[in-house]
Amino acid sequence: MAEEKATVPRLQKDRAEKKLEGCRDVFADISNVLIFEKPLIQEDQLRDGPTETLYKADGKAGYREQRRDVAKYVENMGIQMMFVGMENQSKTDRDMAIRVMGYDYASYRSQMDAGAQRYPVITAVLYFGDQEWDVGTSLKEIVDIPEELAHKFADYRINLIDVPRLPKSVRAKLTSDFRVIADYFAEKSGAEGQWCSERTLKHPVEVTDFFRAFTGDKRFNETMEVVAEMEKEGRDVRVCDLFDKAEAHGRREGRVEGHAEGRAEGRVEERARMISAMRRKWDKQLSAADAAEALELDEAEVREIYDLIERDPGLSDLEIAKALVQKE
Repeated sequence: MAEEKATVPRLQKDRAEKKLEGCRDVFADISNVLIFEKPLIQEDQLRDGPTETLYKADGKAGYREQRRDVAKYVENMGIQMMFVGMENQSKTDRDMAIRVMGYDYASYRSQMDAGAQRYPVITAVLYFGDQEWDVGTSLKEIVDIPEELAHKFADYRINLIDVPRLPKSVRAKLTSDFRVIADYFAEKSGAEGQWCSERTLKHPVEVTDFFRAFTGDKRFNETMEVVAEMEKEGRDVRVCDLFDKAEAHGRREGRVEGHAEGRAEGRVEERARMISAMRRKWDKQLSAADAAEALELDEAEVREIYDLIERDPGLSDLEIAKALVQKE
């Protein structure tokens, strides 16, 4: 179908990934098939885990926040067996092993502080990029190690899952809605896929949001409303329904957006000014709670902006504002 595409803000992609992967059946499916390669986790064993931790930055006063994308405890009869985290990447990051090491350390440190039984922390990086990951997956590959120290160097390796290049035999083992996502990216990368199928979705709203973010097709904005109504009424939603409805509503969507964009400009400018104020608080090492109090804003809103700045300091206030307004 003909597509009307737009630049997709990173914030929108992050939210779409987290919403879908946060579903327990999807999380368990990804863990069993793509991380452990065996059925180790059941849906009813999963409990939401903390995604936010603090760390002390060298040479700087105060603490910084760091956030995992998705994290869950795995419990058996009320006993914590492991902690599994998932990080999403659309671009390669040569320092990913360092970032993951920081996340994992924070999880182990919390076990020490609580005096709890020690249990394993497993982190996987789900990579959705167009190009293959070519910047290394371990500390050893990014750190200059003198030969005489190599035998003493403690390496750290990430569990990288290159979603677009997963073999068909592996994708076939996925039973959750993530199979649709994996097949979509496989077809996008040139591999054989069946993402536009008659398959019935268990989480149609989350999958629609994912496609809206990653295709950049604005018509999915209205499709989201239709799919949400179908789900509310208890009607099945197939994968192909998402794209059929986007096509059916395409012309009307264009007219609606043309009217909405004019109204949105003022909101974007106003939001950008507020984000600029938050950034100044962030630069001064103020916590999200203190910044929210000083600016008389909701703490959750400030935390969201802090998180985005932390993940991508090069993102401008205007770019963040556009992403937030588009999400509304």
